[in-house]
Amino acid sequence: MKSIFQSGIVAMLLLLGGCGESSNDRGPATGTYSRIEGIVTDKDGPITSGKIIIKDKNGAAVTSVALNGESRYSVNIPADTAYPVFLEIAGHDELLEAVVIDSSAVKQDITPMSSLVVRSARDLGGVTKENMARAAINAISQSKTAGGKGTTAGFKGDPTKQYGGWH
Repeated sequence: MKSIFQSGIVAMLLLLGGCGESSNDRGPATGTYSRIEGIVTDKDGPITSGKIIIKDKNGAAVTSVALNGESRYSVNIPADTAYPVFLEIAGHDELLEAVVIDSSAVKQDITPMSSLVVRSARDLGGVTKENMARAAINAISQSKTAGGKGTTAGFKGDPTKQYGGWH
């Protein structure tokens, strides 16, 4: 279980650390789509059935992808989709979700930890890059496996400096 939470946090921090300051909240200008891929897990392990629904920043569904016996997914996001995009797993007992802040991100796992970060960002005032960063830091400090100390995932000290210096 420790590695699921740690890998989810690492993925979120890398996504947030790579976010640009561009005011363009649409997909990439070139090509017809951007691609997001990852794995879906819950507290008991991999989720292999259900459908991932992708919604734009306004909550409108733009596409979906079925898991079809695999916990890994890959989905094409239309180029004109307004970011951030929300990924939700349908057909599961608990709401699992994740957010991709901009179109440069290509990896996003959907886990209980990603769901915690999204809920926390909403509680902080909305799903913005800054609130997602704060929520991810809070999730790290609340995680019993991280405990605010160095972990096997490489977190030591202030992860905001380690992952791009955003704050």
